[in-house]
Amino acid sequence: MFLERGADRLFAFLHRPEGDTRRGVILCAPLAEEKLWSHRVFVSFARELASHGFAVLRFDFRGEGDSDRSFEDTDLNTRIEDTAFAIDSLKALMPGIADVTLMGLRLGATVAAATAAQRTDVQRLVLWDPVTNGADYMQAVLRTNLMYQMALHGKVLENREVLVKRLERGETVNIEGYELGQAMFQEVSALRLKETMQQLALATLIVSVPQRDGPPREDLVALAAAGRNLQLATAVEDPFWREIRPFYRRAANLQRVTLDWLGAVS
Repeated sequence: MFLERGADRLFAFLHRPEGDTRRGVILCAPLAEEKLWSHRVFVSFARELASHGFAVLRFDFRGEGDSDRSFEDTDLNTRIEDTAFAIDSLKALMPGIADVTLMGLRLGATVAAATAAQRTDVQRLVLWDPVTNGADYMQAVLRTNLMYQMALHGKVLENREVLVKRLERGETVNIEGYELGQAMFQEVSALRLKETMQQLALATLIVSVPQRDGPPREDLVALAAAGRNLQLATAVEDPFWREIRPFYRRAANLQRVTLDWLGAVS
């Protein structure tokens, strides 16, 4: 369906459970190509959640997928606005919903937390491998442009300092086919998830997603210790939000950890 948001539309899927429910989940996708590669896992998990009695809304942020606007005309704030609108839309589509969980992956997890900090009707958060430091994340995003330059020209013609200066002048920088703009770069760079979580008292599951057995990410350990009512878990999975060799239909360990926690806190 398309959700009408003023002059813009959000493309969305609603996964309905059998029978009535008061429990709803909003799924917040990661950024750009990470959204593309994680798409099938999101679809599989939305169906799994619906089979457990949750109404689930998946949606494309403006500037991505089949929603309106071009990527360069969106930023972090438009993604927070879209998530808030998705909450309102789910409640309108399913009037019995009184219990809302925001769930996101990577930057989508950070957007979910930022949205929850502005709402009073979110009961819990699930943060899969969240971005904790926006500046570090944006530098990693710019690195993909450098890799493209190496592949195309055999050398880097514009280093990250040059790319940042272009953004500061109001130009865009191409990131795997997406035109990254100044507002997005600056707003995400200013993100510190720890500060957001210190404002919240929601039941929150933080999931570190390593490729093999080992300790959780150090920044997520620190994040879990920074606020109230935060639980840290680990789910071993291949990094399905990247272009990897296997086609990743479902993240079984991640699903199990998340469903177990939702059952425990519901």
